[in-house]
Amino acid sequence: MREIAYQRLREDILSCRLHPGQRISERRIAADTKLGISAVREALTRLDHEGLVHTQPRRGYQVKPMTLKGVDDLFNFWELLGPEAVRRGVNRGAPEQIDRAVTGHKRFRELESSGLSSSELTQRWLDLSEDTFAALADATDNPYITSAWRQVAAELRRVLSLLNDSVLIFSFSSEYMTGWSEALSRRDGERAAELTRDYIHQSHNRVLHVLARWPSVTATEIVPLPQSTTRPARHGAAQPGTMVTDGT
Repeated sequence: MREIAYQRLREDILSCRLHPGQRISERRIAADTKLGISAVREALTRLDHEGLVHTQPRRGYQVKPMTLKGVDDLFNFWELLGPEAVRRGVNRGAPEQIDRAVTGHKRFRELESSGLSSSELTQRWLDLSEDTFAALADATDNPYITSAWRQVAAELRRVLSLLNDSVLIFSFSSEYMTGWSEALSRRDGERAAELTRDYIHQSHNRVLHVLARWPSVTATEIVPLPQSTTRPARHGAAQPGTMVTDGT
């Protein structure tokens, strides 16, 4: 029950069903999920250690807020970690690890004609992306790299889940897809790292481009709009499904 509570709460946080900055109560969660207060409390303690929730004495818990500066810092770190993890993973990985990365990358294209809803498509894309990078991070045989990747992957899922329709899926050019496949098949770690760096840089720019369209400063928190208030964006207005607050 403790593991079920942990996995359920973690997924709710990463998919932004529990949105950034939201205050949560262990008793309310236990009542809603029927998982028991002890299991929920232990799950929240684990999530606190992972940095996904903050314990607030006498006030319960708060899902880790998301700020503009925090998103920028996250992508800056990923631009350092990602290419090096890929370079080492491609050069050192076992055949089955490389095959796992190749298979995950090929399945990106299959999603385009899957007919899934935007929300489902986003989550499937994130699953594939995480698995592809995780295969290469594991292939480095370096526990510090794999641990850092796990933390980055969790935060990336929160950011992209929250943006959802705004950014959704980053399109890959045919040249990129071909280059990635060739780099993996040739075990060309340097080329794979270069492509990864370009991809992350493009992703970074696209996310910041969306966020920069909101009148905000680095101290603001990013939270989803109530469903009833979402409207299509016009003339540089905020993207649907998300808003920025002053953090109060």
